Amino acid sequence: MGSIVAGLFSTHVPRLMIFDPEQRREYMKSTVTSFYDVLPRLREERIAPLDFDTFVVIDTHWHSTLEWVLNAHARHEGIYTSDEIPWMIHDYAYDYPGDPELAQLIAQECRASQVWAQASAHRGLPVHYGTLNVMHYYNPGPAKKRVLPISVCDTAEVEANLAFGAALARAVAASDRNVLLLASGGMSHRFWPLAVIRERASADPRDINGENLRAWDERIMAWWRAGDHASVLAHADAFRKECAPEGRFAHYLSLAGALGGAAWTTSGIQYGNYEAAIGTGQANFWFPVT
Repeated sequence: MGSIVAGLFSTHVPRLMIFDPEQRREYMKSTVTSFYDVLPRLREERIAPLDFDTFVVIDTHWHSTLEWVLNAHARHEGIYTSDEIPWMIHDYAYDYPGDPELAQLIAQECRASQVWAQASAHRGLPVHYGTLNVMHYYNPGPAKKRVLPISVCDTAEVEANLAFGAALARAVAASDRNVLLLASGGMSHRFWPLAVIRERASADPRDINGENLRAWDERIMAWWRAGDHASVLAHADAFRKECAPEGRFAHYLSLAGALGGAAWTTSGIQYGNYEAAIGTGQANFWFPVT
């Protein structure tokens, strides 16, 4: 019998892949992100001690329309260059074992539960930087864990995302896999206009694009710290409408659905600061499972 060993809400911002310290300072100027140190610390303190088989990554940079898509390749390997910001992420070699068996089990449970999902092993199915950036920090070295990337469905309502998460959890429980469920993406997600975007590229929260967006993010994070997921879910529609959260907040909603929905009361442990990234809100929260 399998289990979800922990949940993780994690940033995947492209600047994580700027490896030269001088280039980091040139881009972010007055306030360079702390996440270069925070993500390795999170891995060392929280992830490394856990016994699990697979990272299941809800990737808000992988957008699907008609259903959730699960990458069922037995291996993810190649050279990745971002088509969005190639100067930040380019010629990046990656190689991870996949988990086609778990992908198929989740897709089967979704079909049985009338949730639209498919496991795909079609040639050319890409892996996105929402998966690769976090795996660079959380899944390094030769003894890599399996990786199962999953899309966010752009047309899914709040309840549909919760239902998908619940189906995912049932499939994991029926499997022989222990998994870490990783919600990869940000919070509020409104970029600055091109005329000023480079001037507002620091990690300082004053560079969030709007006081209302920052206030919403702070409210969500306070509920996470208190374990009040019911309040987050009760306000999820309003958050999605007012703040355009990354992936329409589907990464968190799927995580919440998998861990109990409105009945989930686990307090989140914040790693690092709340930061800006060219207008967007970014944070990292660890949710232990007991």
